[in-house]
Amino acid sequence: MKTIWRNTILSWLAGFAACAVIGYILGHFLGVLLLYTLGTLYWQLYQLYQFHNWLRHSGRAAPPESSGIWGEVFDAVYRLQKKQRKSKRRMRQALTRIESSTSALKEGVIMADNQGNLEWWNNSAAHFLGLMRPVDRGQVITNIVRSPEFFRYFTQKRFGEPLVIKSPAKDGVYLEVQTTLYDKNDHLIFVRDVTRLHLLEQMRKDFVANASHELKTPLTVIKGYVETLDMFKDNLPKSMQKGIVNMAEQSVRMEQLIEDLLLLSRLESDDKREENQWHRVSDIVESILKTTTAIMTDQHKLATYISEDARIYGSYKELYSAFSNLIVNAVKYSPDGGEINIKWESSELNGIFSVKDQGLGIDPRHVPRLTERFFRVDKGRGSKTGGTGLGLAIVKHVLLHHEAKLQIRSLPGTGSTFSCHFPASRVRKDAVSQSTSTLTE
Repeated sequence: MKTIWRNTILSWLAGFAACAVIGYILGHFLGVLLLYTLGTLYWQLYQLYQFHNWLRHSGRAAPPESSGIWGEVFDAVYRLQKKQRKSKRRMRQALTRIESSTSALKEGVIMADNQGNLEWWNNSAAHFLGLMRPVDRGQVITNIVRSPEFFRYFTQKRFGEPLVIKSPAKDGVYLEVQTTLYDKNDHLIFVRDVTRLHLLEQMRKDFVANASHELKTPLTVIKGYVETLDMFKDNLPKSMQKGIVNMAEQSVRMEQLIEDLLLLSRLESDDKREENQWHRVSDIVESILKTTTAIMTDQHKLATYISEDARIYGSYKELYSAFSNLIVNAVKYSPDGGEINIKWESSELNGIFSVKDQGLGIDPRHVPRLTERFFRVDKGRGSKTGGTGLGLAIVKHVLLHHEAKLQIRSLPGTGSTFSCHFPASRVRKDAVSQSTSTLTE
């Protein structure tokens, strides 16, 4: 490149020198130099015109013949064009492969910008949601999928868990929607058909609900006869007396198990739910404590830290059930002399109901499974305390109904803390604030 520039400059200087000599001989020194300068300028403008015309109309044609610095410019731009065309061809092939592969997926794939405007989708997504090209391109996805659950899920960015909704385009089809944010908060949405899984889950719920309901009648009969036998057990041999006592205890436990299963079924079905209202947290806890004293020993210490002005919005029965399970568990699994702290904390962001005990504690590897039905860390411990194994599952479903989350902190030998985190929309304080703290021993 340096050689070309050097040769170009030398040729210009040589031309000027030759014109200067000719002009001196002819006696028109300045006139000859002016003509040479105008000719050189015309040549450069002509080359520039050729370059511009070639860029506009050349397509893939070779550049015009030229020499010197302009020849190098033409060749360099031509090489760049060829390289760019190869890159475009490779990118086009890659995009074609990506589109072909995603089109072959059974799962729907949707790309939307940070406002939720549809940019691209595959054939499965079009089939599941009824999307049409090019009509729906640029439309907000919440205008296409008109579901209150999906609107809350998308606008509030609840992308931690997948959402199951009915298909807006196919009757009887249930879809699972999973959204991932990327780049500048753009949306990558995956949609898959979970109709079979949904129907199986519904069958399981119906079976549990129906079986639990049907078991109530024979259990009531058995429990009635056991209570009758219990009245005359003193006249029976001691071996039979022990059996009657065990039958009475197990019938009570079975009755509680059926009640918990029916409660779980009602929570899952969302049928006949109590209307949400504002309740005082202290009133709910006081009602629970009145029934909890029966299972407490004289050595238990129970302290509550709940302000009188604390209010929570929800179903009284469901909140009572959730808080009661946490408090009863803390009492059952706390050794004599252990302290149980019940606390309510609120801020502009949330409200937190927590129960802290000084029990045996739980290994962290078991914590994620505690809300599973019938899961027990120690298989023998549940039977000793009379638990059904459904308490924390009930707590989980109640909190889901109240847009809340359960947090568990526990270590073996140090006790456990169970915290219910409610959103700010469900908590408030009255005008008068008066904190209360009571200690029961």
